[in-house]
Amino acid sequence: MRFRGTLLLIFLFAFLHGHTFSSLTVEKGLSDNLVRTLTIDGRGFLWVGTNEGLNRYDGYEVTVYRSNPFDDKTISGNRIWTSFKDANGDVWFGTDNSIDLYRWTNDSFTRFSTESRPTSVFQDKYGSIWVSTIDKGLLKIDTPSKNTTKYLFNALDPTSISNNSFSSFQKTPIVQADSGLWIGSDNGLNYYDHKKNIFKRYYSSESQNSISGNGINALHIDDGFLWVGSNYGLDKINLENKTIERMAYNGWFSMTGMYAVTQIVPFEKNNTMEGGFWMSTYSGLVYYDKNMESWYDVEHELLFGKPINNILRDTAGNLWIDMNGELVFFNTAAFYYQYGSIAENDIVLVEHDLKNEQSILDHTLNTMVSDLQYGTWLGTPRGVSKKIELVDVFSSFVYGYPGLEKVFVDKNNNVWCSSETGLHQFDQKGKTIRNFVSDPTDPNTLISNESGPFIIDAQRNVVWVGSSFNGLSKIELGFDLRTGKDFVTKQKVIRYTHSKEVNNTVLSGNINQMYLDKQGNVFLSFKGGVVKINDDGIQRYEFLDQLGNYHLSDISSFIETGTGDFWVGSKNHGLYKLNKENMAVIKHYTLDKTDKKSFSSSVVFALFEDKNNTLWIGTGGDGLYKYVQESDGFVRFTIADGLPSNTILALQEDNTGQLWIGTRNGLSRLNVENATFTNFGATDGMGHRIFKQNSFSINKNGGVYVGTGDRVISFYPNNIQKNETPPTLSISYVNTYDLDNNKSKKDIHEGVVTIYNNEKKIEIGIVGISYKKTEKNKFRYRVSNLTSGWVDTGNQRKIVLQGLQPDEYSFSFTASNNDNVWSAPSNELKLVVKPPFYKTMWAYSAYLGLAFLTTLGAVKSRDKKQIAKIEEGRRTKELEEAREFQMKMLPKKCPKVMDLEIVADIKTATEVGGDYYDFFPQKDDSLYVVVGDATGHGMTAGMMVSITKAGLYGTPPNIPPNEVSYILNRTIKAIELGKNKMAISIARFWEDRVELTSAAMPPLYHYKSTTEDVDEILLEGLPLGSFKGETYGQVEIPSEPGDAFVFISDGLPEATNKSEKMLGYRAVLDC
Repeated sequence: MRFRGTLLLIFLFAFLHGHTFSSLTVEKGLSDNLVRTLTIDGRGFLWVGTNEGLNRYDGYEVTVYRSNPFDDKTISGNRIWTSFKDANGDVWFGTDNSIDLYRWTNDSFTRFSTESRPTSVFQDKYGSIWVSTIDKGLLKIDTPSKNTTKYLFNALDPTSISNNSFSSFQKTPIVQADSGLWIGSDNGLNYYDHKKNIFKRYYSSESQNSISGNGINALHIDDGFLWVGSNYGLDKINLENKTIERMAYNGWFSMTGMYAVTQIVPFEKNNTMEGGFWMSTYSGLVYYDKNMESWYDVEHELLFGKPINNILRDTAGNLWIDMNGELVFFNTAAFYYQYGSIAENDIVLVEHDLKNEQSILDHTLNTMVSDLQYGTWLGTPRGVSKKIELVDVFSSFVYGYPGLEKVFVDKNNNVWCSSETGLHQFDQKGKTIRNFVSDPTDPNTLISNESGPFIIDAQRNVVWVGSSFNGLSKIELGFDLRTGKDFVTKQKVIRYTHSKEVNNTVLSGNINQMYLDKQGNVFLSFKGGVVKINDDGIQRYEFLDQLGNYHLSDISSFIETGTGDFWVGSKNHGLYKLNKENMAVIKHYTLDKTDKKSFSSSVVFALFEDKNNTLWIGTGGDGLYKYVQESDGFVRFTIADGLPSNTILALQEDNTGQLWIGTRNGLSRLNVENATFTNFGATDGMGHRIFKQNSFSINKNGGVYVGTGDRVISFYPNNIQKNETPPTLSISYVNTYDLDNNKSKKDIHEGVVTIYNNEKKIEIGIVGISYKKTEKNKFRYRVSNLTSGWVDTGNQRKIVLQGLQPDEYSFSFTASNNDNVWSAPSNELKLVVKPPFYKTMWAYSAYLGLAFLTTLGAVKSRDKKQIAKIEEGRRTKELEEAREFQMKMLPKKCPKVMDLEIVADIKTATEVGGDYYDFFPQKDDSLYVVVGDATGHGMTAGMMVSITKAGLYGTPPNIPPNEVSYILNRTIKAIELGKNKMAISIARFWEDRVELTSAAMPPLYHYKSTTEDVDEILLEGLPLGSFKGETYGQVEIPSEPGDAFVFISDGLPEATNKSEKMLGYRAVLDC
């Protein structure tokens, strides 16, 4: 082996050898783990052929296709042996006795019988498909006409093919020459003359001008020559004069003396070695250098002298080599660009590790497909492994510290964190430097191990540590914080505790927050007030309810800005600007309903000032606020703007000026310049989604440290690469349903779908294909003549349209990738909704003809009565159908969760009403209960109910009910149904409580079993569809076993009693 690289190159390419994979197995929807073939079609779908059916994967879910012998439009068999993508991007699949073409426009298959198992598929330059089989020769399919031609061996016809048998071990048995095809069989080589439609046979003989062996394994054409690999050697055929040159012992001298060639793989193009090729042999990997006209054995211990089963090349030109029991990866970058250089660690084993979920599933490689946009996928006997191209930048710095509270990085880049086990100091690599813990027998230690907020005062070489229970520890360190060197004097700890008899002590209870100002004052926040400690001693500012000084109670955060203003945030009373000297209130920022730029939250968790002296405020449930000093007002950001949650717990600016935000639902990054958010979760390596206050810090090199759960996560923002490739858009299906819920598949080949009068619901499946963290992809759609603009669906990929009036509509959609890069809108799909027969032009012509042939007076009168009768009958029928449709929108039965006894009933009016109820059980054992009432009656009310139900199914799971109402309101407002609105109550039931939000619905009645009282709970709010940005209140109601909750619509209090008087709400409460 030739080593032409340098030591530098070895290190440059070494990092590429670590491979991580995601997996696709039966647990994730595959029909079987034994994968035989993989391909990616022209629309970006991954197709997986197995022993138990065909699978289509779009990055979100698997669709399984199985054979039905009574339906010719299904795939012909369940064992899928081979697959092929043609020039149009369509895919073909070989089963036991057929080659099948998938037709994506109507989700069906066209079968072409082969009478034997297909072994390979090839498309010639004329577009025809050639299929080789185990023992039934060749099948040729003319793609425009779909006519087939079989080519079989005929001993009496010398122009027929040399043999009927082909092998599945042949890698490239068919190649295209200028005027015909070269085809290698199990017994002889053939040249097919396209113009004459005949074959010329080439067999092995004693002559040196013949091929070395009749069993052809591989063919390769380059620069006017055909290379032929067989078990007996390698041959070179001059395509112009058809002379044959045997290369074994004639230019190619194998170091092992073995010359069987099982596969030929051409070199990567656009490099100095272009034109050469790799060969797999029974004794290792060999390559041909075209420039030197020489062969070389790859002398690596993993390859040399060992039989190779299969070689597959990815889009980067790297080789994945199946060694009959071992999988070898060959990084060819140095080989191509350093002219034959092969470093020892360019060739490595890829092994399955039972302890590593991101290792390859199996070392046997059956098939592979590699695409620049969609990645590299490997098919094994245990499923599909996808090579992970985007490396997670979030990693665990340290872990195993339960109850982690605060993270801080000092000037030496040492990381400090407090937890239930004390205060800990680590170096930049996560190695423990010091632990500060409590020892009850040693007063020179912390008050308790359970540590909360802390302060590093480098100027005074002191650390302040708050106990999670009671008290404060001041550590006068026995080493220099600036240099890390130990002092001669030992560490000293001063403990501060509360005393009722002595005023000059800290307050009682745990410390919420600590803050060190520029003058060295230490501020401590307690539930009972604020304590300030400095060289003059301890000063207390106590909260007293009778004084109303609520700004001193439960302060969650302090900050002194660059302008000298002193701000505090309270857990219960919002945001204040204080006089730092006496803690008096300068201004309390509260909601002003006449000023949209006022501060509207009463819960503040985080305060942060960025390098531009902009103050940011994180709140509990109301989002993120940016303070605008010029106007003394605020700009608000919520989940509607892209935040993953409205509860903001921690804030930190990185070296690039972007703001990192810790929420109750994951990590988010705000690009301050364009006000866009990028969210990070488990798929990015950020496994925890709930953060705590004080949990962010940054080192001087730009590394960010985040405390969450029992660990500290570290990352460098500059290493986060944005995915600039938007998803590929595709419509996976269009189905319609009639009133009996019978489904009909629609063909979308011409881009037009016709909807008939009896088809009341349209279901469109949309896909944005990217295969990179698709859980974060989002979708929007629009329908001309229906929606006023784009309708956001979140990650919902099923669009349901109902109640469309006869007209022509254009449907299009768009999708974003994991980094919120949106694709251009899809091509428009035209939806043509046909009117009922009596509203067609033919019907109207008949009406006019009838009127013309009758006398004016009598016929006019009769026609009026007849038309009125028809219209009344039609209206009655439509109302009956609509009432039946409305009842189908309601759940068939009540769910059984949490031992709840649920009873639901509805009494419709003579016309179709808008009453609606539904249940949505969650995986965390909670239950959403929805009760609604659309304004008005008839089909419009039914449409509103349909939109509401579809919107609820598209809402993200496990979010508070008021956020569900907020998202649903935006969806309904975007569709714009005029004056029609939706009143709704949404309640989320837990074991011990109920979370309730309501929009213009009657009160909820709560019967308390312990007191036998009934509470009437009424929440104010506008109905859904009123204003796009409307927010909704929420209450939490404790519940006990035996309690009852009654939801009603306005129909009950508006019902009449025996005296024909309305019952009213009082009568409902008293009953």
